[in-house]
Amino acid sequence: MNSNLQAAIQRQRGILQGWLASSLSILAEGCRDCWPDREKLEALLTQGMLELPYCKYLYVLDAQAKQLTANVSRVGLLPEHFARDRSERPYLAQALAGVPFSLSEAYISRNAHRPTLSAIQRIEGEHGVLLGYLGADFDLRELPAT
Repeated sequence: MNSNLQAAIQRQRGILQGWLASSLSILAEGCRDCWPDREKLEALLTQGMLELPYCKYLYVLDAQAKQLTANVSRVGLLPEHFARDRSERPYLAQALAGVPFSLSEAYISRNAHRPTLSAIQRIEGEHGVLLGYLGADFDLRELPAT
C-alpha cells in the first residue's frame, strides 16, 4: 500500500477515534446507570443513535462479551442478536485485555458481509469494576471522507 493511502487511512482513523471515544464514553455512563435492565439499555442506545449519525449498530455486552441487548439500528431493534456470544471476535481482543476504548482495524462483518469498523468502550461500575462493553459498528462505505 502506498504511503499516501496509509497516511489517509491513519488520519481518518484518528478523526473517527477522537470523535467516538468521547461520544461512547458518555453513552457508557448512561449504560452504567441503568445496568443491567435490557429495556432501559435498549432505549438509551436508541437515543444514542441520534448522537452517532454514521453508526450502523449499537449493542451492550456483559463482562464475558455475551450480548445483553438487541442490536439497535436506525430502523429499530434487531432482537435476533440478543444473547450472542461475541467473545471470540477479533474486534473485542483489546477490550477484553482491559483497554478502555478501542477501534478495530477494518474487517468484513460476519453477518452482513460488509467492510466494517467496530468501536468498543468499557462500561465500569463503582470503583472501576467491569460491568461490560458498549459496542458500535460502522459500515466503512457509509463513513464520510475526511
